[in-house]
Amino acid sequence: MSESRRKRRKKHQSKNDISKKDKIIAVIVMILIFIVTALAAIYYSLYKAGLKLF
Repeated sequence: MSESRRKRRKKHQSKNDISKKDKIIAVIVMILIFIVTALAAIYYSLYKAGLKLF
């Protein structure tokens, strides 16, 4: 196999450049967004029911 074909093959394989640390941060951020959204929905439903929380 020629050297140029090897280089092209190496470039093609490196599609996934996201590090493990970045993936963990992304999962944590998604979980936090879900929790904040759930708390906002609960707070809104209690507010509509007539309860004053804050």
